Amino acid sequence: MSKALVIVDVQVSLFLGPWPVPGAADLLQRIGDRLLKARLENEQVIHVQNDGPDDEMDAPGEPWWELVLHPKDNELVVRKTTQNVFESNPELASELRAKGITELEFAGVQSDMCLGASARAAHELGFKISVERNMHATYDGGYPGSEDPTPASEISDRIQLELEALK
Repeated sequence: MSKALVIVDVQVSLFLGPWPVPGAADLLQRIGDRLLKARLENEQVIHVQNDGPDDEMDAPGEPWWELVLHPKDNELVVRKTTQNVFESNPELASELRAKGITELEFAGVQSDMCLGASARAAHELGFKISVERNMHATYDGGYPGSEDPTPASEISDRIQLELEALK
């Protein structure tokens, strides 16, 4: 069994922009540390990059769209236009299997959107998935400016439990 680290949407708009996820600096440090460990252990690393619409701050080519953790030449960068990276990239599962990858470890944002949707899809496609609770986050109410009073940590805790139940 071969494992890959999937880093979802660790982009300037969500970590360094005007609306960073709560605890962005600490989360970025943890993800960066995990990335370094993966590199030292020669694990496959996959960076997922969201391509927002032309009028959004995460539109391709915009400063907010850039990845914060810079991929190395041997790391896969997969761009997406939907929450689920496998929906945007139907050939991805086959490509990963061809590399012998059977397990995907997810880290990044947002718990209740792209990270959760991609992890669920990976499970449905037959991959073993893993997600550590301190390796993903979202916004209070689920998005910046939400009037929903649900704290981000509560949303991420719920998603963590849902993903753990898939095992």
